[in-house]
Amino acid sequence: MGNRQTKPLYIYNLFPKLYKNVSAWTKQINSIAGMGFNMIYINPFHYPGFSGSIYAPKEYYKFNPQFFSKTPSEEEQLKGFIDACAEKNVGVIMDLVINHTSIDSPLINEHKNWYVLENGDVKRPGAWENGKYVSWGDLATFNIKDSEDKDGLWNYLLEVCRHYLKLGFKGFRCDAAYQIPNDFWEFLIATLRKDYPDLIFIAETLGCTPVQIEILSNCGFDYIFNSSKWWNYNDPWCLEQYNMTRTIADSVSFPESHDTPRLMDEVHGNETAFLQRVYFEAIFSKGFMITSGMEYGFTKRINTVTSTPADWEDTGKDYRANIKNILKVKDKLVPLHEESPITIVEQDNWGNVFCFCKEWDGKKVLVVFNKDINNEQHVYLNNVPGIINASAAKDYSPENPMKGNIVDLDISLKPGEIKIFAAK
Repeated sequence: MGNRQTKPLYIYNLFPKLYKNVSAWTKQINSIAGMGFNMIYINPFHYPGFSGSIYAPKEYYKFNPQFFSKTPSEEEQLKGFIDACAEKNVGVIMDLVINHTSIDSPLINEHKNWYVLENGDVKRPGAWENGKYVSWGDLATFNIKDSEDKDGLWNYLLEVCRHYLKLGFKGFRCDAAYQIPNDFWEFLIATLRKDYPDLIFIAETLGCTPVQIEILSNCGFDYIFNSSKWWNYNDPWCLEQYNMTRTIADSVSFPESHDTPRLMDEVHGNETAFLQRVYFEAIFSKGFMITSGMEYGFTKRINTVTSTPADWEDTGKDYRANIKNILKVKDKLVPLHEESPITIVEQDNWGNVFCFCKEWDGKKVLVVFNKDINNEQHVYLNNVPGIINASAAKDYSPENPMKGNIVDLDISLKPGEIKIFAAK
């Protein structure tokens, strides 16, 4: 983050496998902009390897035929989409998957020394899962740190980025950023920002320590993703983690992602629990992201190999107005769209009601939150204007705001309800 001032990012993750082609992406722009999102993030659209996973890129300059029409050229289609987004004041960022390629990438024959080798052969990456090492047979790891031709590899990856920036992309979400050497990120980000000073870099950092996050931030990353999605609203870890990292890097909250189950599935179709989580994630940190279909309460988990447009669900639900409302509130109240410190406000019903303040540049916002999705819960707070250091308080809640000046708060919250108070 450094000294860069970045705007709050409200990101719509357009997962390309759920759409017929780029034309279908374009048809979503009005809906996305209408909800209040200012950025679209697209998962990999490069030509994939034999496994079909979009996260196993085979060729960086060729395109996945699933997503493009025959004409015009793929690059023209991409540029047309980006230009159409710009007309609605929506930027577009893309996934940058450069820690590995597919195992059948032609780069292996052309530049074998760019890869991690084991006994002369390209090594497959993997991970420990439940105490057992699982090798990912469809991938090959770049040796970004110690390649014999490090300059060649680094400059190749730099040119890949430049190529797509010329089409109009505003930045990159960097897959597994923590697995790539820091000096490479310093080189890449600093070099690209000479020509694109407003370029946005978002690091995929889930599971990273604050030290790892600080190192990535110092490399030039603007945003990380936080872990608030997994918080139960009780255990101390989430607030501790947030207050520890918020001065290091701005962060993005999300109720679901392409790597998680669908939120509506996780809450077993409970609309109260669904909206409770959406509202909370929207105001927790500076950035906010949803994934294609969440606005309609999709339940089928995304798959980077097998998802198709046939997985688009007819749920009969539409939460776009709810998302628009909470993003309007977030946009209006500065502490909700900055990486503001969070302090707990004491009250008698702590087991069921969570009260906290977010403060930024002398402005305070009070959030009163019913953790109970099944029952009404009572909350009493004396002198709300005093809590937020204001002469008068107003209810900015996304649903059913109370009218008039708010002084003492003595109310029953509906199941899962969230109330937001700030200076009038």
